[in-house]
Amino acid sequence: MLRAYRYRLYPSKKQRVALEATLDTCRHLYNDALGSRKLQAELYRLPIAKQWITVKSQSKALPVQKQTNKYLHLVHSQVLQDVLRRVNKSFENFFRHLKNHEKPGFPRFKSYTRYNSFTYPQTGFKIVGKKLELSKIGKVNIKLHRNMTGKIKTCTIKRDIDIWYASFSVEIDDSLPEKTVIKSAVGNDVGINPLVALSNKEKKEPPKFLLQSEHKLAKEQRKLSRKDKGSRNRNKQRIKVAKVHRHIRQQRADFHQNLSKKLVEKYDFIAFEDLKIKNMIRNHHLAKSISDVSWNMLQSFTAYKAEWAGKVVTFVNPKNTSQECSSCGKIVKKNLSLKTHKCPYCGLVLDRHVNAAINILHRGLKKIGLGYTDLMPVRGLALNTPMTQEAHEFSRG
Repeated sequence: MLRAYRYRLYPSKKQRVALEATLDTCRHLYNDALGSRKLQAELYRLPIAKQWITVKSQSKALPVQKQTNKYLHLVHSQVLQDVLRRVNKSFENFFRHLKNHEKPGFPRFKSYTRYNSFTYPQTGFKIVGKKLELSKIGKVNIKLHRNMTGKIKTCTIKRDIDIWYASFSVEIDDSLPEKTVIKSAVGNDVGINPLVALSNKEKKEPPKFLLQSEHKLAKEQRKLSRKDKGSRNRNKQRIKVAKVHRHIRQQRADFHQNLSKKLVEKYDFIAFEDLKIKNMIRNHHLAKSISDVSWNMLQSFTAYKAEWAGKVVTFVNPKNTSQECSSCGKIVKKNLSLKTHKCPYCGLVLDRHVNAAINILHRGLKKIGLGYTDLMPVRGLALNTPMTQEAHEFSRG
């Protein structure tokens, strides 16, 4: 089983130049390899599923390329081979989308801002004390803020504007914990306001990080639009805009990490709607707000935390969760402007989002009654154990 760890790097000025040079060399190799495949397809008009140039043939050609390109000698050989595997993977993804009759994106050349990482797949790296020794680069200071257990398989170096990170893929012997007995369960209705409504009537308001930083972002983007293309000043301003976006992204990730942690700690069973978020953001009236609250981030964080904690997360059909009465099951039509559910059949009066959360919980429990979830079989489900919706207070953000 693999697990990922990420740590911050603090390279010296000389090491930063070496890292940038390695990235640039990898990017040029990627573009050359991609160009060879595209040229071959154009010259011979090959069928889509047929490729004469393979990752194996391109890897064999690397020693010849090194004789004419001195910069390739400055990069570890396995890093260069991994670049060629990336090219191959991009074509495999393209063919897969075509086969599934999806709209494919043909592999494209990478500019400086679109190629930000390189990988040591097996060797060429080693942690020595508080430093990460990288082949052809040197010993880089690394902040090991948490212990890493298991056998390190790969090391990926990533640039985030002006910050560098090292991500390790680690193989561990531990298996996933057995499923705990489900004693507490909760349904979650995600939205724009509130961000989350729980089936026990708790709510979590959205922080709206993008809206809070919108004025600053607009100010920096206006300055960027006035700079001449290709100039140094434009590049400096581009970095300022990117840093504002990074700050928003980090705020959002930190918020969802904390919220998902609280959900997993307090509940044994968590149910979400299986929303088609990509389709929903096509609505230009709601796209910005949906992107800001980032439902998919919350759901994915909760899912992987629950998996490691032996808890259960499942996703249910979202159809009519807010229209259906959670008491009698009748459909009560209401538009988005109505925030209160009033059932004319049984007289239930409830907050619209809480009503939806209760329906989501009911559907989730019905789903695992078959013994399966979207993640794995439920091994510790206690069917005769009474389930409770524990009322836990979230800290108000």
